[in-house]
Amino acid sequence: MRSPCGVVALLTDFGLEDVYVAVMKAVILRINPKATIIDITHNIPCFDIEKGALALWGSFKYFPAGTVFVCVVDPSVGSERRGIALATKNYYFVGPDNGLMYLAAHEDSVEKVVVLENEEYFLRPVSYTFHGRDIFSPVAAWITKGVPLEDFGSSIAPESLIKPSVKFGVEKVDNTVFLKVLYIDKFGNVALSTRFRELTKLLEINYGDLIAVSTDKKLEKAVVTRTFADVSPGELTLYENSFGLAELGVFKGNASERLSVKRGDKVFLRREVAK
Repeated sequence: MRSPCGVVALLTDFGLEDVYVAVMKAVILRINPKATIIDITHNIPCFDIEKGALALWGSFKYFPAGTVFVCVVDPSVGSERRGIALATKNYYFVGPDNGLMYLAAHEDSVEKVVVLENEEYFLRPVSYTFHGRDIFSPVAAWITKGVPLEDFGSSIAPESLIKPSVKFGVEKVDNTVFLKVLYIDKFGNVALSTRFRELTKLLEINYGDLIAVSTDKKLEKAVVTRTFADVSPGELTLYENSFGLAELGVFKGNASERLSVKRGDKVFLRREVAK
């Protein structure tokens, strides 16, 4: 378990039109004026725990060891869902126990989890609808000041944490692999549910090979490349994205529109002949 480094990273679905994010930052800085606050994103679609979990998973490992992540995509705020703080090998995470933090925390190996119960470290009074301000932000700030996790509440087993619905994985039948669309970025690039290197081994493909890509609505061909810029404008390509996942893109185009897919849809890939 690393010592806190003084960095607090925020991820929410609050957007920037309202005052919520600024107020969370203000609460953190009132407790620790020396804290450094970094915004991961506040544009997670409203209530979209799965998208938030993937965004956190894709970004957390690039932060300094000892960073405290405050994660608030919390459609069940005020209900019986638990507020938690957890420590992994290198980081701390604070937020609701709804699967939002699970992928990132699990990848970095969870070492301790506590339920947030000690109101001494909360902002009072605690709102029923804004735990990001009244519970999660102050707890994160106190962590940066060296308060140990056990002071915030009772320990629980890491195995009891809620898992997100998003799952990595791939199936292979004969010469075809079955994957799911994990997410689609703003450019329309389609991230798939396995790592690129695993996929290339399963399909026995290399750069320059041609693969068949089929969905419920489309059948296309894609070239295996290092980047989408290795093909001509409008061509579909399979490559390794910046997080190591297999991804389908169209150079200067939109792969999700080309394939008529959305998050959660199935995609089938099969090796064709070399280009």
